[in-house]
Amino acid sequence: MPTLLAVNNDPKTIKSVKLGELTGILYLAPGALSGVNVCAFASAGCLSACLNTAGRGAMNYIQNARIKKTKRFFNDRAAFMADTIRDIASLERKAIKLALNASVRLNGTSDIKWEKIPCGCHANLMEHFPNVTFYDYTKIPIRYRQNLPSNYKLTFSLNEENESDAREALGYGVNVAAVWRTAEQIPAEFLGHPVIIGDESDARHLDRSGVVVALYAKGSAIKDTSGFVQD
Repeated sequence: MPTLLAVNNDPKTIKSVKLGELTGILYLAPGALSGVNVCAFASAGCLSACLNTAGRGAMNYIQNARIKKTKRFFNDRAAFMADTIRDIASLERKAIKLALNASVRLNGTSDIKWEKIPCGCHANLMEHFPNVTFYDYTKIPIRYRQNLPSNYKLTFSLNEENESDAREALGYGVNVAAVWRTAEQIPAEFLGHPVIIGDESDARHLDRSGVVVALYAKGSAIKDTSGFVQD
């Protein structure tokens, strides 16, 4: 059975190992590419600049695999969740052997409210795996206003339409991620908060609170003109 989680398969998650993290990421087909929208609050700029086609993601077989996984999530939820549990359990065992913390990002290229997805007799995957750290980016404002599982940390993602929501998120103590075109353009402060560099690892759950996380534009985002990428 093919695995659903990609484990340490990109430079940022590999860098996270130095911080003691073994990371698994679930990549689905973003937006409505699968026929069902998994990014309800995505803006036009966000969809245009999505990392879905960055790196190996541009290959047709990977795109097809992500679409297939997304359709399975909606059409065969029980089996999908069972396989996800299997993959996270495998990641957790491997992390223990390596003396690392197991961390999972379920929304690699989606924005699903995983805290609301039942998992067998558990309310969600976070409850099922209390010793695993879960983290995600999100553009859904209501998520940071609600009680999340203690082992699930969200970073709000800024786009060209949601600055007011981003400011509100910072007021709630939730960090905000923003994309800049070049490293030279990244300021020391943004939206009234200190800026840290987010490309040094993918471990957003280890970031201190009250900061804006600066990310470099990658893939199609480099040519963005919507306002999603900061200049």
